[in-house]
Parts: sequence; structure tokens; C-alpha cells
Amino acid sequence: MADLERTPVTFSASELWLLHDFVRHEIPESKAWRYPPACEDLNEEIATALDCCESHNLAEYTMLLSKGDLLTIDYFVRRDHKTPEGASGKRILLKVFRARRELISGLPGHEGDDRTYREVMEHASADYDTGKNAV
Repeated sequence: MADLERTPVTFSASELWLLHDFVRHEIPESKAWRYPPACEDLNEEIATALDCCESHNLAEYTMLLSKGDLLTIDYFVRRDHKTPEGASGKRILLKVFRARRELISGLPGHEGDDRTYREVMEHASADYDTGKNAV
């Protein structure tokens, strides 16, 4: 079995509680689905994340999520879901959409003017030093 590509996604503790409200560990007839909207591993990871946040007073937790995990979250969480603690379905979905884009493009997202290693390597052939600035 091939390793699944995964991408890091950070959720606040209140967002993890919202995810726990919806992400189930199994669903009837899951074998008929290409990406069944339930995942025992994801459910366990959410439970572990919540335990860590509660036990160690963490405000957030980063999980490595596969495409199937991201689609499971997308299936259950709706934009208008909210919790009394302040979690927002819309914020969770935006994180999921960005993570899915990163998996598709193969490039991690970033802010600012910093380039990722892959971007630098892609443009390296166009950048060359004639030797004037060589040390």
C-alpha cells in the first residue's frame, strides 16, 4: 500500500471540538464510496488532539491530513456551523480548502515574499550569476 500524501493543518481546540461533533468513525456501506465520509483513523486523531489540548492546555493542534481526511471534513462540516466557544465551520472549511490546494499543487502555501524551496528550484534555471558577484 502506497504512502498517502498528507499536509499539515492546524486547528484550534474549539475547532477540534466542532470536528469531533461531526466526523464519525464509520458509516454504513462505506465500501461503496470512493472516499467514504467517515474515517476511524481521523476520528482517533481528533480525539488524540483534543486530549492533548485539554491535558496540556494547548490552544491549537496540527494534524497531518490526507485527501480522504480533508474530504471527510468537507462532507460533514457546513459553513454555518458554529460552537459557543467560537469555532466556525467556515474557518474550518477554508483551512480544508487551502490544504486540498496544497496537496493538488504539491507546494506548501505561504504568506509574504518568501519563496518555497520548490519555487526557487523551478526558477533557478533562469537565475544565473555571470561570475561578477561570485565569492
